[in-house]
Amino acid sequence: MSQSYRAFSDEALVHLVCNQHDEVAFTELYRRHVKSLVQNAIRKTGSKTVAEDLVQETFVKFWLGRHKFEARKNVGAYLNGILKNSIITHYHREQRQQVVPLEEAENPSADDTQQHLDMNVLSELYNQSLLKLPWKCRQAFELSRQGHSLKEIAAAMDISEKTVEAHISKALKILRVEMKDYIALALLGIPFL
Repeated sequence: MSQSYRAFSDEALVHLVCNQHDEVAFTELYRRHVKSLVQNAIRKTGSKTVAEDLVQETFVKFWLGRHKFEARKNVGAYLNGILKNSIITHYHREQRQQVVPLEEAENPSADDTQQHLDMNVLSELYNQSLLKLPWKCRQAFELSRQGHSLKEIAAAMDISEKTVEAHISKALKILRVEMKDYIALALLGIPFL
């Protein structure tokens, strides 16, 4: 039966998936788009395993949200949009993970403990300040802090480089205001607690 679906257009397959919950049509859409999505994800993440996981997640999200899909949209662009958001979320999760060597975690000195507490408080304040940023502004800022170029961020977010610059500039202004008191305390070496 899947052989006959090979002649169908993407639009016809999407119609079958969204209106009739046709799993065979979904499988054909997957076959058509999976390779380019995985290649795109590998370019962005640098890891085939991560890329394949993110693409799987993309198709699961599409299937689960199929009833909301608007027929006039291009399914390839739509899948790339879901993937782009998954990649950004992946980078956000990676950024939040911190590795502390076991010997440091087991035997912190008093000064190290205070510094660790100060850094935890500062880190928490920073994360809370980030959450106050508008979504696109935060996205652009976080990607820039992960070492991505303006060009890469613009491509990932599907906006111009000038817009990326504006988002990053806005984020820095907001973060300076939000954290000015805490930064002053940190520079003076005064504990936050």
